[in-house]
Amino acid sequence: MDVYTTEDEQIAAIKKWWKENWMSLLGGVLIGSAVLIGGKYWLDSKSHHAEMASYEFETMMQAVNTDKPEQAAEKAALLLGQYTDTPYAGLASLTMAKIKTDSDDLVAAKSHLRWAMDNATQDDVKLIAKMRMARVLLAETKYDEALTLLESIKEDPQKAGVEELKGDIYVAKGDKIKARTAYNIALAVLDTSADNVSGRARDFLQIKLDDLGESTVPTRES
Repeated sequence: MDVYTTEDEQIAAIKKWWKENWMSLLGGVLIGSAVLIGGKYWLDSKSHHAEMASYEFETMMQAVNTDKPEQAAEKAALLLGQYTDTPYAGLASLTMAKIKTDSDDLVAAKSHLRWAMDNATQDDVKLIAKMRMARVLLAETKYDEALTLLESIKEDPQKAGVEELKGDIYVAKGDKIKARTAYNIALAVLDTSADNVSGRARDFLQIKLDDLGESTVPTRES
């Protein structure tokens, strides 16, 4: 992991990571949202409210996919203002964080991530927001702040991702011993899964471990 010394390098690193990860993360949350909405919203008196939130979010995503950030921002503001009690508000905040990162506005991106961390109705959304915030803090060389944030994540399903990110931070700090420990924990978690995605993740983690060089054990002087 490189240590980023300029704001341009920081922004480029965050953009690269989000480009590679944000759709898969968001997709999983959307599936969870559909299940949640199916059980909590569509069958009760709030169904119309939920339907409207769903429509506004779909319209927002259409604006994102057609490269219309201003329209997307308008829909996001609507969702955050009138539909805060639905899962779509948190998803809108995550999406706006990416849009702001793409436009090199890290201050606004962090503001949206903070909103999602504090106000999203779903734990999955809060978790993703925390991990993205930690990635931003890493790029800003705020290593201890990023590690503290990651330590607050207790959800086992994201343990591999959290430990890998910890390893990246320790590499940036120059602490290869702690980096190796974190990567090995992440690798051990992934070894329990046989799916192709986890297989690719294991290969990538092994590359990171190999890049650290041989493990050394301190010896006691006689």
